[in-house]
Amino acid sequence: MKTIFATLLFLISIACLGQKKLQPTDYDALINFKITDDKGVPEQNVVVKVENEIDKSVKIDTTDIEGNVFMLLKKGSKHDIVVLKLTYKFNFDDYEVPKHDGKLTIEENLQISVIPYKAKYELKIHFAPNKADLYPDAKLEIDKLADKMTNDPNMKIEIAGHTDNVGDEMLNMQVSQRRANAIKMYLIQKGISTKRLTAKGYGETTPVADNTTEEGRTRNRRIEIRTL
Repeated sequence: MKTIFATLLFLISIACLGQKKLQPTDYDALINFKITDDKGVPEQNVVVKVENEIDKSVKIDTTDIEGNVFMLLKKGSKHDIVVLKLTYKFNFDDYEVPKHDGKLTIEENLQISVIPYKAKYELKIHFAPNKADLYPDAKLEIDKLADKMTNDPNMKIEIAGHTDNVGDEMLNMQVSQRRANAIKMYLIQKGISTKRLTAKGYGETTPVADNTTEEGRTRNRRIEIRTL
């Protein structure tokens, strides 16, 4: 599991490096589409599809751990954008890249709605501080979830990672995302289709208890399973 998780992080880092190597040209602007929910929390592993309104050419990419996708788009062109999360589509029509002399880089924030969930519950597992390793007891709990999803082939879930507010806010976001990713990868190993799973780290943004007490912080360090 450690090897698979390390490989996943390596591939994500390579993808991010590849994106950041893109450079604007005299003809193409570099657009950084940042996808968040309506509370500003980044959406990782959602698909962004950009279609040119004139020649119908299409570019597709998947957001990184900070919700970013980088694309080169022709200056002065118009595009229709679709963001795909599980079975939900969010449309952003008539996005126009400005005309501009010289190099141009733009960050464009696209907000999608929080998907309505039928039910949610906490997965009874714990992690070491700042770690995302799955211990045997945690795997037993995830096995139960895998069995439930195997018995209900229509079940689709979001694995939501949460932390307390101790430490750096961005680090907490990354830790919560790595933990959600670890559970997603384990479920995939158990035979659950990736199309039925999404993993999202919320960091410290949605506490359920008071962070000024140890009891409250413990409650906030949690994994929620949200079913569509």
